[in-house]
Amino acid sequence: MATGGENIRNEDICSDIVGGCVTLRSCIPCIKDNTSTYATQFCTICSEFLCDDCKRGHSRFKPGKHSFIIAEDVIKVPVVVDMMDIDKCEEHKKKIKFFCKDHSLLCCSTCAFIHRACINVDELAKIAEEKRELLNDLKRDLIQAAGKKSDIIKDCIHMKLSLNEKLSELPKDIETLREQINTLFTKATTYINSQAKDVIDVESKRLSERQTSSVKVLQDINDIIPICSAVVDNGTPQQVFIFARTIERKLNDIKIHDDQLQNSHFTLQLSLTFTEEISTLLKIGSDFVQLKSLRIEKKSDADDKRKPCSHHGDPTRSCRCTAYFYRIRGSAPRKGPRPVSNNTS
Repeated sequence: MATGGENIRNEDICSDIVGGCVTLRSCIPCIKDNTSTYATQFCTICSEFLCDDCKRGHSRFKPGKHSFIIAEDVIKVPVVVDMMDIDKCEEHKKKIKFFCKDHSLLCCSTCAFIHRACINVDELAKIAEEKRELLNDLKRDLIQAAGKKSDIIKDCIHMKLSLNEKLSELPKDIETLREQINTLFTKATTYINSQAKDVIDVESKRLSERQTSSVKVLQDINDIIPICSAVVDNGTPQQVFIFARTIERKLNDIKIHDDQLQNSHFTLQLSLTFTEEISTLLKIGSDFVQLKSLRIEKKSDADDKRKPCSHHGDPTRSCRCTAYFYRIRGSAPRKGPRPVSNNTS
């Protein structure tokens, strides 16, 4: 925006978005310094809002006479729109004053001279007013487009946050699976220990009985050996004969006992076997878990239902109207057929 001949950014003075300029009671020099200060004075000569500090510098350093009133007493400030050089020809850097309908080009005075052979070259001052309603429609479409882009930006931000949150949750999912597997292994360990204990208890009982019977036989042998030695060295022939027969019977009993033990003798080996699924999982390694990425198309309400053209308001009519910016450049007229006009009326 520009007031009183000075160029000032649009957002510093007014807002076109809400329909109509709204004067902001802020100090203009402070705004230029990227600070915000409440304006208390208004220079009627320079049409500039000032705070108390800037008023003193304004009177001292800005040439000419100045007249000040209280800022709150200002009802309306004339506003000049700063087009940011959009209203200048890119080639000749001159103000655009003409429009060539034959080539759909905005022209400065030099461009108009180049297009002097064209039939429909009009001054903007004569045809501009009829475009005001169209500009309002385009402005409304532009605001809607801005709102849609804002929604897209918000959606992108939300999606990135969601993805980052999911990124932090993925290790938690693996950790949850790890805890479940650990719990499963803990239960399996308890169950296997219980089963193994039952088997070992049975086998221990059998071995204890085998050991006890062998201890008894060994004790009997140890008791007989000293007597046998005494009879061999000092016994009478009758004692030798009797004890020999007794030893023969005893050895026969021992042999029978040994045969019984041998027939029931075996060793018990304990080991674990795992299911084929566990073996396969160990062979797979860390590839047992994989990341699944699936893109789901999101459709907006605008995609589900066709909105009427803001220029016509008829949803049943197929409209080819599009909001566009005129090409602002200076060039020689194009050869070939004329472009189709966007004006459907």
